Amino acid sequence: MGEVPRSVDYSSDSTISDDEREHGEQMEHVLKYGAPEDATTPESERIVVYGKELLKSAPTSTLPNESGNPSWYNRIKTAGASMMESIRPSSSSQDVRCHSENGDATGFEKNSKKKWKAKLWSTWNNIKYSSKWMSDRSDEYGGEHAVVFLGRIYPMSKDESGMSMGFQNFCSDYYSKIWITYRTDFPPLLDSDTTTDCGWGCMIRTTQMMTAHAIMLNRFGREWRFVRRKRSHVAIGNTDIVEFDRDKLQELMILKLFEDKETAPLGIHKMVEIASRGEKGKMAVGSWYSPSEAVFIMKKALSLSVSPLTGDTAMLLSIDGHVHIRDIEIETKNWMKTLILVVVVRLGAAELNPIYLPHLKFLFSKESCLGVTGGRPDHSSWFVGYYGDQVIYLDPHVAHEYIPIDVNFSEQVMHNKKPKKCPERSYHCRLLSKMPFLSMDPSCALCFRFESKEEFDKDMRELNLHQFIDIDQGEEHGMKRVRDPLFSVVYGERRRAPSYNEPEVTDAERAQADRHGFEML
Repeated sequence: MGEVPRSVDYSSDSTISDDEREHGEQMEHVLKYGAPEDATTPESERIVVYGKELLKSAPTSTLPNESGNPSWYNRIKTAGASMMESIRPSSSSQDVRCHSENGDATGFEKNSKKKWKAKLWSTWNNIKYSSKWMSDRSDEYGGEHAVVFLGRIYPMSKDESGMSMGFQNFCSDYYSKIWITYRTDFPPLLDSDTTTDCGWGCMIRTTQMMTAHAIMLNRFGREWRFVRRKRSHVAIGNTDIVEFDRDKLQELMILKLFEDKETAPLGIHKMVEIASRGEKGKMAVGSWYSPSEAVFIMKKALSLSVSPLTGDTAMLLSIDGHVHIRDIEIETKNWMKTLILVVVVRLGAAELNPIYLPHLKFLFSKESCLGVTGGRPDHSSWFVGYYGDQVIYLDPHVAHEYIPIDVNFSEQVMHNKKPKKCPERSYHCRLLSKMPFLSMDPSCALCFRFESKEEFDKDMRELNLHQFIDIDQGEEHGMKRVRDPLFSVVYGERRRAPSYNEPEVTDAERAQADRHGFEML
């Protein structure tokens, strides 16, 4: 958690331009005294402050109110972003260390300035990506429509007392989903000084959420709900040992798969390491990832994982719009593993084509649906359902401080150690988020989960009947085509590409060519 920086004398720094000095003074004024009374937050913006320390140090007037001029807020946001860009650390720690070892007089000054810049940059991330700015949309579910959420349908009708059991059940289901967001102050990524993924790791987080949901389904099923439970005391001999029940312990072990440290098999450190060995190279840290890139890296991480929690799961990625049943059999070892199927599609040119809306709504109603990874332009999200013409999603653009996940409670009690804080609440979101379907970026990935070939075949037939996909049954049985397919499923062997070469020359034709004195090519 970054601290609010102390007052800085911008007038004494000759390296800062007049515009940057003005932006810096404006930002410092807001952090110390708060925004003016007419400051407010536009409804479309969703950025925040997180953490008790910063909230205590920041005046209440810095938080958005319901009235006033939104231009001041936009001005402060622009000023803060400009100031942070001007002071963002650019030199590496190795250069600073080299100056210090060589006795350079400026080595200590550069190191101090680097730490000050990093602290100020951390403060800005905590302000920009805080959950306090997230708007609660729970009062927008009172209409006639039902909520469709990952294969479940929740009616919004109210009883005589004015309560809606369907809405309460939906909230419980939504809250139970694993919510993986930006993290700050975790161990450095690779050989860099980067200790946060704020601003660039959203697609990785979105893919982690989808994969975590699939693993949770493997272990607990669709009816599982997250419940905060106190630790139970179990007496063994003369020793009281504190332990969670088996489900809670297994839940924490699944969270540890995605923990932000080098040893986590599906964590951001492992995914960035895999990306650095590919085309991204040194740009693996700090660059954006497309849906297909993030899923490809997750597929590789799953194959490298030796955890028993992932041993029964395989992932198949389709980027050309064709799903071959033979590829599925190879990945799942003839359906010995549960399949996570991800199909990358583009649902329009520059924006989402409305013709695909019925397809997306039908997808969210399927039991096999793992949601859609995508977002709006430059803003990744995990789409999990819909309400009317609004798509429901989980947003990774919230910064939480990294807290190690510790499950060794028995050892702590036996050694009279105070149990460490468990961060599991930061992995579940209470505030509902939704936006218009047409605001989605057309580039996205459709995600499914299948436990058997029978389940896969059944769903593919239903998708074909609902004009969702094409089915290629092989050369003997032909195709079952639809008008606007999202992708195609190919049964049987792969179709051979058409050959444009001349047919093979027979012996009779070659003998005839010899008699006439020319060569057959």
